Amino acid sequence: MVLVIVAGLGVGIGLAAVVWGLFPPPLTLRAALARLTGEHVPAPSDVLTQGIGGARRVCGHLVEVNVSKVPRLAEIVLPDLAITGTPIETFAVKVVGYGAGLALLGPVLWVAMGAIGVHLSFEVPALGVLVLGGAGATTPFVDLHQAAVRRRRHFCHSLSTYSSLVSMAMAGAMGWSSALEVAARVSSTDWAMDEIAQSLFWAQAYRKQPYEGLERLALRFNLPDLADLARSMSQAGDGARIRDSLEAKAHSLRLKETAALEDSAQAVTQKMLLPGVLLMAGYGVLVFYPALAAFTGSHI
Repeated sequence: MVLVIVAGLGVGIGLAAVVWGLFPPPLTLRAALARLTGEHVPAPSDVLTQGIGGARRVCGHLVEVNVSKVPRLAEIVLPDLAITGTPIETFAVKVVGYGAGLALLGPVLWVAMGAIGVHLSFEVPALGVLVLGGAGATTPFVDLHQAAVRRRRHFCHSLSTYSSLVSMAMAGAMGWSSALEVAARVSSTDWAMDEIAQSLFWAQAYRKQPYEGLERLALRFNLPDLADLARSMSQAGDGARIRDSLEAKAHSLRLKETAALEDSAQAVTQKMLLPGVLLMAGYGVLVFYPALAAFTGSHI
């Protein structure tokens, strides 16, 4: 068995060397200029870093291609990557690493059990590779979506504050376009405000309306509330109607956030019922067990 493992490692290393020779890493700018001028350049010391970067790019390309083939999955994963600021290469390495790591756990356990004398059929590690590998590859998607949900919740909270600030600025005789830009620069530490400011800057740079930049940001991050706000602003027309739309949107977002907090508190309350029920059940067993033991004639 040890000979088989060593032979497998040798074949894997050989295949990796062949792939490395067929697809070498791209030349750096210094190496390309040295090749044109005939200058001798020492071998780079970061070959390992270049190899890791090439592997990250390959994994990112594979994951991006496979995700794009499923439209429903692409509609979920790509906005989640955008709103969390996760590079596709980093996410791809996590998917491949989790999948390969858990997939190898089945054969390792099979070999370990065989070494201690417990022999199982070959179907067991094969099934373990499929199940554990699929579970490992799915875990990063679940973690990414949960992080994206938290970011979207924070963005909705910031959007309600932003809408209120724009409405107050317009109440002070400021134009709606200027109010949108001023309100976005109120907080320099909130990433949501920075994204709104960047979207407004994009609209200004490309000579578009401010709500078009907000609509582009909503499509990129999959934010229905921001898309509704941009749509209502585009249909409002004059400044007074835009102010009314902003006030209504801020009020609805606050109500939505309050309802979400109440649901979260209710869920926590329901989770607290189980420990109380178990505690009462244990107390009942403690109280009634002596009487039950005496009645049945058993001895403690």
